[in-house]
Amino acid sequence: MTPSDPASQPARASAPNSATPDPRLHVALGEQKSPDQILQHILARRSLKYTQERREILNVVLTTHEHFDANSLHELLHKRGVRVSKATVYRTLALLREAGIIREVFHGEHGAHYEHVYGHGHHEHMICVSCGRIIEFGSKHLEEIQEAACREHHFIALRHHLEIFGYCEICQKGRGHKNGPRNGAGSGQK
Repeated sequence: MTPSDPASQPARASAPNSATPDPRLHVALGEQKSPDQILQHILARRSLKYTQERREILNVVLTTHEHFDANSLHELLHKRGVRVSKATVYRTLALLREAGIIREVFHGEHGAHYEHVYGHGHHEHMICVSCGRIIEFGSKHLEEIQEAACREHHFIALRHHLEIFGYCEICQKGRGHKNGPRNGAGSGQK
């Protein structure tokens, strides 16, 4: 490791409102710790308690294998008999994002949508602007291009995500398009 390598640097204390993950804890760098341990570490750094509510939120997030927003997570918690305020859900989501346990997938008209990434391989998203369908995909070639770009520009990447907005195959057929929309192509218009 070089001195400029973030993994070789000591962890810096984050400001209380910082959303930058501690690179040594971030799951993309090796999953050395369990999600429970990672969250406990973040909470201890901020002098916060690991409450039953936060534990329940973490458990529900880790068992949810679909994209979710704060409201749908709150509803799911209530369906499972967990009584927690929306404010606690929002604050805990911010902590889980900081810890690298979840990531924001996209920001829709109803706010941020998340997915848990602990134990999952990196992938990108195609988002249909007509029906809202999200298609996950991975591409070794895209990753190689990004890595080459970082090397070329002497840039150390910590994380990234790619969102491609357009029309899914089903919506293209429903709209009479073979190769995508004819009007407003690429503009996000319906």
